[in-house]
Amino acid sequence: MTDNLVLAVESAKKAGVKILNFYGDQGEVKSKIDGSPLTHADCASHDLLTEALSSTGIPIVSEEGESLRLEVDTYWLIDPLDGTKDFLAQNDEFTVNIALVQNAKPIMGVIHAPALGETYAGGIDHSPWFEKNGDRSLLGSIPKSKNCRMAVSRFHDHPDVGVFAKINQIEKRIEVGSALKYGLLARGEVDVVPRLVGSSEWDVAAGQAIVESAGGRVLDWHTTIPLSYGKLGRRNPRLLSFRSPYHLSDFTLMNYEPELL
Repeated sequence: MTDNLVLAVESAKKAGVKILNFYGDQGEVKSKIDGSPLTHADCASHDLLTEALSSTGIPIVSEEGESLRLEVDTYWLIDPLDGTKDFLAQNDEFTVNIALVQNAKPIMGVIHAPALGETYAGGIDHSPWFEKNGDRSLLGSIPKSKNCRMAVSRFHDHPDVGVFAKINQIEKRIEVGSALKYGLLARGEVDVVPRLVGSSEWDVAAGQAIVESAGGRVLDWHTTIPLSYGKLGRRNPRLLSFRSPYHLSDFTLMNYEPELL
């Protein structure tokens, strides 16, 4: 398992180098079936990661791959370039996400933000850590904030996020791109992340492994149980993520649209 984590970290960093070769000069941008952008950087990262991780003999599911469902218990789940819109906007908040999924649960995760020089990692058998420009530190539980801080997506917002903030009296709202939200959660830089619009499993798996290894939770909004993997189309329901030492009981959820208030 340790060798797999080392390989995942090394592969994510190498993919980051590939991505940065296209940064600021992305070339042709295509649209996928769901309307999301696809760049040469996405494809180059996908090719590098699938080649590097294939050395483990573990099957791979990639956002840019063709096979999204596998009849296996253990597989790599990767997003070669999470936050392509952030990449195109050149705000530096895009990541490489690598997770190892076993029995529908992410047991190890790596998030690498190449433009920021940041890497996050953790899992069931690994204490979570954060690395900035080569300087690595372990992540631990931080006391609750005096005023709860909420991270939201810059490009995938929803009006209900405002409703959630209102009923939970959350005034601090921080826009963050890609899976960096989960890294900030594990570091204690933010306290809660409501994801109220659709996401895919590869957007969240690595972050879930890291957040959970730091004592936090990534929950299905409707069932309030940890998010599981292998769903049809790899699509997620609404999600609520929070760091340690917060608990589900610290938040009030809602299942209605803001105009009904």
